[in-house]
Amino acid sequence: MSLWLGQAISDLGAGITALALPLAVVTLLDASAFEVGLLTALASVGWLIVALPAGAVIDRTRKRRLMIICDVVRGVGLASVPLTAALWHLTIWHLYLVSLLLGIFAVFFEVACQSYLASLLTRERLVEGIGRVGTTNALAAVLGPTLAGVLTSLLGSAARVLAVDCLSFLASIVSLLLIRRPEPSPRPRTPGPWLPDLRRDIAAGLRFVLNHWVMRRVLVASTAANAFDAMVAALIVVFLARDLYADPKTIGVTLAIGGVGGVVGGMVANPMARWLGPARALWAGKLYLGASTLCLPLAEPGWGIYLVSAALFVTGVVTVSYNVLQIAYRQSICPPELRGRMNASVRWIIRSLVPMGALIAGALAIPLGVRTTLAIAVVGSWLAVMPIVLSPLRLARDLPDALEPSDPGTEPAAMITPASPPSR
Repeated sequence: MSLWLGQAISDLGAGITALALPLAVVTLLDASAFEVGLLTALASVGWLIVALPAGAVIDRTRKRRLMIICDVVRGVGLASVPLTAALWHLTIWHLYLVSLLLGIFAVFFEVACQSYLASLLTRERLVEGIGRVGTTNALAAVLGPTLAGVLTSLLGSAARVLAVDCLSFLASIVSLLLIRRPEPSPRPRTPGPWLPDLRRDIAAGLRFVLNHWVMRRVLVASTAANAFDAMVAALIVVFLARDLYADPKTIGVTLAIGGVGGVVGGMVANPMARWLGPARALWAGKLYLGASTLCLPLAEPGWGIYLVSAALFVTGVVTVSYNVLQIAYRQSICPPELRGRMNASVRWIIRSLVPMGALIAGALAIPLGVRTTLAIAVVGSWLAVMPIVLSPLRLARDLPDALEPSDPGTEPAAMITPASPPSR
């Protein structure tokens, strides 16, 4: 509960920054679409640089202590933006550096937090627990951009709004310090040179996630979806501000509606998995409901705001429900001593194309225009689920519990089902 509350507050601050940072670039520095895309890319490039060694380090470190260090560094880095804007002259290079710093330490924090959460919950509670975290994360995505838009109008500068996220890092630190449950001892380092041992640890994590046929398909689908979603994320603020002539408050509310969809997705993930089966629930939402997001690039000034809001709402529903199911699945089949490396390996793979997606979006927007580039992005995001649809999972109800090394010809025999709801 302490971890959940602290991360809910921290997620709210992250939701504010998600709009305030690109809005500061667009409104204060008059940045181009490519510069906004580069800012988005730098926020995620940390997953390419440090994700794999981060997993090996996390498996050998007290996760709660590491998370506190990450919060301190990120809070100080973000605080430099409003201070610089108030005392000196804010530059695009400063924002690039802060975005990169936040992204790198977010890698360590998110992998450690996900592994730490699994150690606090029994296997039977994973779907429920991760669903609750996903729900509050999505709720923060609703309130965060809305607050960012309102606060920007009140304070007169998006840079000043970033100070609110600094306070959320402080709340996260306090919540972690309040946890009294002993943390499982980290895996000790084997004797010998440090670098070869690190390579062996990284290889073990990659082997685990690549040797299972379900995880391989989920990795391909998630990687493609993240790349195209990064294109949307890099351009949506520019599209709303310059193509639909929306003011900061309207932009914040529009993005928040996507977060409402995420709240719904977190709430329906477990019931949907119980009704359809985890395997069907994993792909059905993204294939059928996700098709409605194709209307997003058709929006025009005025009524188009409602169309964008509807598309973002559906995106939130299908994305969060999909994430809850696939995260709970991989956490449940992974040995505890390997969770840090498993989560890091998965994140490294599925986020490997995110920086490229953001950069491609900025580059394509110059010759093709923002609207056409958005159309390419939403079509790609919708079709990304095909590696799962075109697999034996299409005919299966449940997900395999055992680690089969290759594709089965028929449905796997051993299955895993979502947890029953707790008694009240």
